[in-house]
Amino acid sequence: MDGFTVVRCGSCAHMPSGFDDDDGGGVVAALPGIDEVLFEGLRAVVRDSPHGMLVTAGCRLGPAVCAGRRPGLMLLVQGCVPDRSRATSPVVAVGPVRSTLDVRVVTGWLQGGGAPDPMALPARLRCAISPAPAGGR
Repeated sequence: MDGFTVVRCGSCAHMPSGFDDDDGGGVVAALPGIDEVLFEGLRAVVRDSPHGMLVTAGCRLGPAVCAGRRPGLMLLVQGCVPDRSRATSPVVAVGPVRSTLDVRVVTGWLQGGGAPDPMALPARLRCAISPAPAGGR
């Protein structure tokens, strides 16, 4: 992928979520700590990418949609040309990110060229929700 933009949901990062199992071995982690790990992991990926951008925004999926899904952190990822003037792929909703294992998978997906193909992610991170188009249309 030449360039990409990752939008991190700032609303998810501030929601109280309790604790969750990582689905990969019984390691339990507090979700607020997961946001810090995810944010730092994403920052590192973007720093290493000549054409990546990380944005934190309010909820892009909407409260009604988010109320019906598992708690966790959500990301939107879109591939683009290097100067980000034109998208090269549809927006991919990724999440919910719920553990350090999920963080490693998502950052590896971005680094390793798997993005923006959602099928390169495990099923638990392939969000079945389509984000609303920009401008609310």
